[in-house]
Amino acid sequence: MARPRNQTARRAQLVHAATEAVGRRGLAQLRVADIAEVAGVARGSVNYYFSDLGDLLRQVYRQAADRFYTSRADTASRLPDARDKLVACARLGLPAGPQDELAVVLYEFNAAARDESEYATLAQSLYDRQVAMYGSILEIGRAQGHFRFTEPIPDVAANLVTLEDGYGLHIVGRNSSLPPERALALILAHARQATNCPDLRPDRVVPDPQAGPDAVRRHTPEGTA
Repeated sequence: MARPRNQTARRAQLVHAATEAVGRRGLAQLRVADIAEVAGVARGSVNYYFSDLGDLLRQVYRQAADRFYTSRADTASRLPDARDKLVACARLGLPAGPQDELAVVLYEFNAAARDESEYATLAQSLYDRQVAMYGSILEIGRAQGHFRFTEPIPDVAANLVTLEDGYGLHIVGRNSSLPPERALALILAHARQATNCPDLRPDRVVPDPQAGPDAVRRHTPEGTA
């Protein structure tokens, strides 16, 4: 097979295809042939650009985690009011529904972290970045006079991330008792108590920070995008 001139573009194509394949089949049953089929290339092309399936999947997880975190961090950075930052980040932190590909992929890798040390490292890195993001928002809210705390800010931030992770797992697991809007309401109820701020509500109108298409999609109820 002739080497394409733009190797970076071909590798990116395969990472995108592998992400879609993980969302469809899950990690446990994934084969190189599945990725090649989604990408519309021969199986040998996958092996040509990546040393093995594990190499490709690590790149998939790394990019998925970065997309998820960056979407939220960029949105928060464009909003001056900490109350808007927190509500927007809580919305973006939950899957749009059971078919939310990015969320499904992240949960697949998180489940595999028990047996793969590199996945575990990436999972912890994503968790730590999210806790730091919420911690920064909470500090800003305190400085702006919106938030008052009875518990340490790092603990409040960790609880918010953990609630998102737990509720998100129920959403992608098709728990009809916990749709995204219900999960958001529960998270913000906890946030109101933790910050002593009554303004953190699901119906809060947050200014559009002109976030990227991934963030817009995750704000949109499933089936309406």
